[in-house]
Amino acid sequence: MLVCEWCGSWDYATVVVAMEPRRGPNSSTGPGFARSTRIEGSVSRIPASLTSAAVPGSSIMSSLSSYTSDGHYDHSFNNLSSLQSNATPDILNNEMRSVDLGPPEKECFKLINEQEQLQVKDADDLLKKMGCQNQADLQVKVISIFGNTGEGKSHTLNQIFFRGAEVFPTSSNQASCTLGVWGAFDPNTKALVLDTEGMLGISSSAKQRKRLLLKVLAVSDVIIYRTRSERLNTDMYKFLAEASRAYTKYFRDDLEMVARKAECDCIFGPPVYIFHDTRHTSVLMGDKGQKPEEQLKENFTKQNLKIDGFNSLHYIGERNNGNETDFKRIQEAVFNEIRNNGVRSPRRPKIVLDMLETINKKFSGHIQSTEPAFPDEYFTCTSVCSACQSRCCLFMNHATHDNGSKDHEAERQCKYHHQFENKIFLCKKCDSEGERRIVVPKTSSAKDNTWLGLAKYAWSGYVLECEKCGIIYRSRQYWYGNESPDRSVVKEEYQHVWPGSIMGSAAHAGRQVLEGVAALGSALSTISAPPAKVVSSWLTDQVNPAYWTPNHLCTHCKLCHEPLTTIHHCRKCGEGFCDACSDATMSVPERGWGDEPVRVCKNCLQSRKNLEEQAEAFVCNGDDRTVRARQVSEVISGTLASVAKYPIEFLKDTTRPSYWIPDELIKSCNVCGKAFGPRLTLHHCRACGQGVCDMCSPNLRPVKERGWDHPVRVCNTCIK
Repeated sequence: MLVCEWCGSWDYATVVVAMEPRRGPNSSTGPGFARSTRIEGSVSRIPASLTSAAVPGSSIMSSLSSYTSDGHYDHSFNNLSSLQSNATPDILNNEMRSVDLGPPEKECFKLINEQEQLQVKDADDLLKKMGCQNQADLQVKVISIFGNTGEGKSHTLNQIFFRGAEVFPTSSNQASCTLGVWGAFDPNTKALVLDTEGMLGISSSAKQRKRLLLKVLAVSDVIIYRTRSERLNTDMYKFLAEASRAYTKYFRDDLEMVARKAECDCIFGPPVYIFHDTRHTSVLMGDKGQKPEEQLKENFTKQNLKIDGFNSLHYIGERNNGNETDFKRIQEAVFNEIRNNGVRSPRRPKIVLDMLETINKKFSGHIQSTEPAFPDEYFTCTSVCSACQSRCCLFMNHATHDNGSKDHEAERQCKYHHQFENKIFLCKKCDSEGERRIVVPKTSSAKDNTWLGLAKYAWSGYVLECEKCGIIYRSRQYWYGNESPDRSVVKEEYQHVWPGSIMGSAAHAGRQVLEGVAALGSALSTISAPPAKVVSSWLTDQVNPAYWTPNHLCTHCKLCHEPLTTIHHCRKCGEGFCDACSDATMSVPERGWGDEPVRVCKNCLQSRKNLEEQAEAFVCNGDDRTVRARQVSEVISGTLASVAKYPIEFLKDTTRPSYWIPDELIKSCNVCGKAFGPRLTLHHCRACGQGVCDMCSPNLRPVKERGWDHPVRVCNTCIK
């Protein structure tokens, strides 16, 4: 029996109900729900006298709809007496032709698979799968949903857009029911609804999955983030912040380019709706006049996360207390946003597809994982090499642990970085024998005194000295044809630059000279003679040939016996003379002075006439190496005499080793923290190059790894 709501007449008819099987977690309970109902074959016409029967048609209709949709029905539908009131005649209206008891049949389609590959060929194929193949001018808005796996995203879309029909399949199994991106079209709102794969689900390519989600989010007009966690967790905040950054940094320019070509509105950031469904805890509420959205923005700020890529942020919270979730508020908010064209206008599906294809082609492919595994990330040292960005592979706090190493280690070799000068040399011979010995370029051998070493440095260049093998290389050992050390005697290796370590070249000959001049000038400042003159005299005495009489024994001229103010040595006999008694010159090849004329005394000049005497003198030849050093020192001494006239502050910056911290950058002692000033002098530790005070660097020791073979100033930290 049915009643007509327009005329109130009754009539008999046969009701045919088309059923659809249920899907989802409750599919095992109940046979299904009614998809449609039609009325056939009127058998009688109601009398006019019965048109005033008091049976409301609307109640009958609703009863039938409820009856069929809940699955409590008779399969033959021949007996509908349970729907009739005792006071109501069993008559049906033959003018009613059909009754719609549920949503129209809809199917979803796969838009993108798990490998980020589009599953639609072109715009026509997309319209066909949307069920709109004859609507070429159709304009839609894209609505997408995101969240962790198991949060009920598919169910939420079904409730909002399809009146509960299971367009997007749901599942009660542990495995994810949505892989990739699925789409469906809602003709009522003209929305292309996209269901996405849940995050945190089991996957061998979690990074590619996140990139896919970020690309889908970028082409969406409205974003729903679904969460059923009792409290909002960091996963949501981090994902939305990453999505905002990806949109502004990587996607926006390409999307705007596609929009300009299609002559549609520019793309602004989409609005985000956070749909929070709880059972035991309270949702965000306005507190002290502060809206939930403002609380969310504060939480983003506390975590140093930005969401400036989105147009707006909205929060809708529902506490269900164990009952069914109410979707009315989120549905109303999303529908209002779809109708709002002030921020984002609807687009043709072809434009949506072009945008998705553009960013999908640009950002696709396998992602190489560079993050350490869980144990490495949480239990290894956090120090990172500044040159190659390698992480230390030792355990945390290994430097302070009893059984730990003081030095950092990495699993891979470093690479050269000019800023840090992290190249070191290993003795090739020792390396072939399984011993690791570092050699550094320096001005002199460890066996040479400072000034003799400097003289040799000026003559034959820098040296590489191995502790085991001795001097293995001199840069100017031969007049020509000197090979590069890395080809013959050393092996190059690049050293890691860990936090706190200071790299730099060990070539500091200028600094050694300057320190020698400054030290002597300070020590001899009380002597009446100018310090520069004393320094020059002392230098020449250090590099005099072995047959020369030492300067401190030359108090009077050997020939005229007058007191000497300036000492001149005869290159032939080696005695000390005044200027008047040694103003003659002649070649002295027998002493190693070559064929060029050099200073000699008058006695030696006279003896030149006797050839036998020359031959006899040739037998007691001097040390050719020390004579050569003297030749060099005569050039150097004149230079030093002029250099010593300048203040040390004027010269020391030009001779600063590369690993030393510049003076202007040092404000306080690196050990005790006291500020430098007129009463606290700045010194540099020769080991680390940091600025220290005198009290924190009283010790002297060789620093061979820096090229200082003789005891030099070292701070208390490096001594330990």
